Amino acid sequence: MNEFAHDDYLRINEIKNYLYCPRISYYALCLRIDRETDLSRGGIAAEAKTKRLMKRRKQALHAVHEGIRHFDVQVISDRLRLIGRIDEIIETDTGVFLVDYKDTVHDYGYWQMQLTAYQLAAIEQGMTVLGSYIYTIPDQHYQSVSVVPGDERKLIALITALSEMITAERCPPPVSHLGKCRSCQYANLCGDIF
Repeated sequence: MNEFAHDDYLRINEIKNYLYCPRISYYALCLRIDRETDLSRGGIAAEAKTKRLMKRRKQALHAVHEGIRHFDVQVISDRLRLIGRIDEIIETDTGVFLVDYKDTVHDYGYWQMQLTAYQLAAIEQGMTVLGSYIYTIPDQHYQSVSVVPGDERKLIALITALSEMITAERCPPPVSHLGKCRSCQYANLCGDIF
């Protein structure tokens, strides 16, 4: 399916940005300022290298779950108006396991919602999701992420808040943890912080 056919859908990756700092989503989606940094390019390169290495491994999840491995799988939720690309799906006889790669071992508060969005989109497309994992590249560790019923309500509230911000084109307040700002590609646009 063509990604451009869903231009008005939110990218699941945007959930990560919004939860890290809503202003990132504001600058990217409302002002159309798309900025790359050495940090973001480094993360993209680390994920690409990891995928090349993972494709050579014979078994998925270090032999925890055997199955056919698929990389960069597009998922779409028409109900939630979301589109995304899952780093890896392991297909088994009874269902699938979802794996999202991260170039950090630290969860900045978005892993749960991002995996919830991927899982709901995969289920909507007819997949039976048996489990979801985060694979942290620096320590080569799999971390299971359990999606619970309350997560869907939180995701819908998050999508609503993000959509309202886009519609109103209103700049959100700064994050409370200003340490995030030191490595942000948009830091010089936030004159009220520095």
